[in-house]
Amino acid sequence: MENRTTSVTRAEHYRAQGWWTSDTLASRVKRHAAERGEVIAVVDQVGAGHSYRELCHDGAVVGQMLQAYGVEPGDVVSIQLPNRYETVVAAVAAQSIGAVINPLVPSYRTRELTHVFQTARPRVIFTPAVYRGWDHRKMIDEVRKASGITPVLVVVDDDDEGGDVSLREVLARSDGSRTLGDGSASTAVSEVIFTSGTEATPKAVMHTEETTNFGVRTAFEDLGVRPDQVVWMPSPVGHSTGFNYGVRAALYHGRTLVLQDRWDASSAIDLIDRYGCSFTLAATTFLEDLVDACERGDIQLPQMTHFGCGGAPVPARLVQRAEAVGIGVLRLYGSTEVLCGTWNRPDSPLVKRVTTDGPALTHTEFELRDEAGRALALPAEGEVYIRGPNTSVGFFDDEARTATTYLDGGWVRSGDLARIDEDGFLTIVGRKKEIIIRGGVNVAPREIEDLLVAFPEVQQAAVVGVPDQRLGERGCACLVLSPGATLDLGEVVVRLGKTGLATYKFPEQLYLLDHFPVTPSGKVQKHELLRQILADRHPQNGIKDE
Repeated sequence: MENRTTSVTRAEHYRAQGWWTSDTLASRVKRHAAERGEVIAVVDQVGAGHSYRELCHDGAVVGQMLQAYGVEPGDVVSIQLPNRYETVVAAVAAQSIGAVINPLVPSYRTRELTHVFQTARPRVIFTPAVYRGWDHRKMIDEVRKASGITPVLVVVDDDDEGGDVSLREVLARSDGSRTLGDGSASTAVSEVIFTSGTEATPKAVMHTEETTNFGVRTAFEDLGVRPDQVVWMPSPVGHSTGFNYGVRAALYHGRTLVLQDRWDASSAIDLIDRYGCSFTLAATTFLEDLVDACERGDIQLPQMTHFGCGGAPVPARLVQRAEAVGIGVLRLYGSTEVLCGTWNRPDSPLVKRVTTDGPALTHTEFELRDEAGRALALPAEGEVYIRGPNTSVGFFDDEARTATTYLDGGWVRSGDLARIDEDGFLTIVGRKKEIIIRGGVNVAPREIEDLLVAFPEVQQAAVVGVPDQRLGERGCACLVLSPGATLDLGEVVVRLGKTGLATYKFPEQLYLLDHFPVTPSGKVQKHELLRQILADRHPQNGIKDE
């Protein structure tokens, strides 16, 4: 697999400027193991910390095992494992022999994995034997039959009966003489990551070592992350956020990576305090729970200076509450296709850190365009187009969708709607695909959601369009309320009216839930919300006609 979306001229420019380098994940691990091998590379909640020297050795052993099972450069190796050391070993091993890393969240089931198998056609898959009560061995057998694709199953568990290979036994048989490879050329596709499921059919996004390593290197440089800072990752490493800004970011820079598997805010506080964690990237859900726990326990976390937050609306009042307990929240904008494109810096003005998703990262360009694809003069509001050394190189085995997303001049069409102010700070206002078309008039859900989460009773808000025979669509406000709180549609409309919001944007239906369906990385699955609404047919407070 090769980079077919970046022109030769642009690629040569990136390399000449030193933005794309020959570094690979495996070569960086080898370098750190040689120079400072005793430094702890990975800490998980299963056992003790593992050094860079140990990671380098284990990656070499598993790499040899993959080759013994016929994995060649360019073959896909799927890794459906929780946040633990062995996940990192499998990824380093796959990259070290030139295979394509395919991280997968452990919550994928038969339907999702069948799509993965039929799309990426992995040669090997790593899974637990049983994880959180789910038998992955049985599931892989079912997916093999359903898809006709039969990867080797490597089981990663103490209870490793079943499967084709036991990782525990592979590592136990090692004689310690293996050497970690450097991987394939940094120009080749090295990651295939499926989007997180906010769309019904996830896309398989391709990245190279050049694009991903530029992304994590530039982020640390722009944010001023110090050499002694520890990376904490509660987001699943089977998702782009957890893998690239947890595993890859830590290993590229030779930092210690602290992995949290089961999400619990109290455990998070303990890990942050015990290991001095100060950098992460996680969705709003993680931040909200962490701040709540700090407030309940009167706890301060001043060491958490770089809490990157994005992927879902980040309410201004949540950023302010986080500041009050010592957490430095840095709002950002990114996607699997472009990694992080904007990011507030620690020295960004407070009002910008609270209300915007930050300025562009170095060497990353943004344009806002109108419906006709014409660039808009700033300040403006429109669809986000991005180009730079961080952008992915297409969708795996999907030429039609690649052609409509990756455009001439190196631009990637995001499908996101944003405004950019006179200082160059970007704020996402919605997704083009989420636009509600009510009677021929476009309504951006994000604008309404930002107003709703400012209500003291509201913990989470999502606005979706429901089919309507007369108007085409009507807006439905889906809310998760604070314990004991109540709210009805009439009160919602009255309060929105007081904000000056145009009346045609008012939600005409209210749906209350105990929790939202979300992806493992914390993004709300709006297509699943809509499915629930349509299946229920009795949303609370019903339809209010004007």
